[in-house]
Amino acid sequence: MDIIHRFEERVFHYGLIIAFIFRLVRLVHEFVIDSPTSILLLGAFNLLLLALIYYLHRKHFKVAFIIFYFQILITSILTWNNAGGWDGGVPYLLLVVMIAIVITSHGFLQVMTLLAYGAAIVLFSFTTVLNSYSAFNSKYSLMSSEIDFFVNTIVLILITYYLKENFFSFRESVERTNSRLKKSSEKLMEQTDQLHQQQGELNILRNDLEEMILGKVNESQRKAEILKEFAFVNSHHVRASLARVLGLIDLIEIEDKRKSSTSALHRIKKDAQEMDAILKKIDTIIE
Repeated sequence: MDIIHRFEERVFHYGLIIAFIFRLVRLVHEFVIDSPTSILLLGAFNLLLLALIYYLHRKHFKVAFIIFYFQILITSILTWNNAGGWDGGVPYLLLVVMIAIVITSHGFLQVMTLLAYGAAIVLFSFTTVLNSYSAFNSKYSLMSSEIDFFVNTIVLILITYYLKENFFSFRESVERTNSRLKKSSEKLMEQTDQLHQQQGELNILRNDLEEMILGKVNESQRKAEILKEFAFVNSHHVRASLARVLGLIDLIEIEDKRKSSTSALHRIKKDAQEMDAILKKIDTIIE
């Protein structure tokens, strides 16, 4: 919707410039054919109003839109007979303006504006209600009608040319965008393939790590079994024999009270006790 709105604003901006030039040309023409003062003042007022609309339209688009198209409608009603009625350029102008309304708006605003223009055309076609708002201008000749027709045709050509240029510009923009999207898509596909490849490498690395960890766990379990076996041997064989040795030493000390023998036995007992303490420490660590 933002793209549509920006396009409508661009066309409306261009239409304001065309409308100002068109109104200026028509005012000069009305002055040349010596139109009534009221018509000349209305033309000058239209030019000032167009300048105001040009100032407003960027910040207050809807307000400028309503003022612009309804001032054209009111001016067309007030100059209908002065410009030759159905034989003049106003009907053709209304047709061009209705095309511009379709191009520069959408939704409720477009529908209401077109209904207002349609109602005015119907009233001009089947009634004389709006004819009383404008007076016939005897100086409006066939040449004047041809000039109005020529100017209106130029306006339509300019609008068509502008739309054509915008269409080609928009198409080139779309093609550039599609090209960028294609390159981005190709790059994403390449990155996706790289991610798949890296994922495969990670899976292989994970499997290798799992096998390595499993091997380490099995090795730790084997070492634990060996340590348990060592602890069992330490507790039931080595320490048992050492305990018997310590017991014999105690018996010998009790039976033999000689000093020299007691000193030797004391050293043996001390070494045996140190060995027993070391074995107890080993049991504690293993447990």
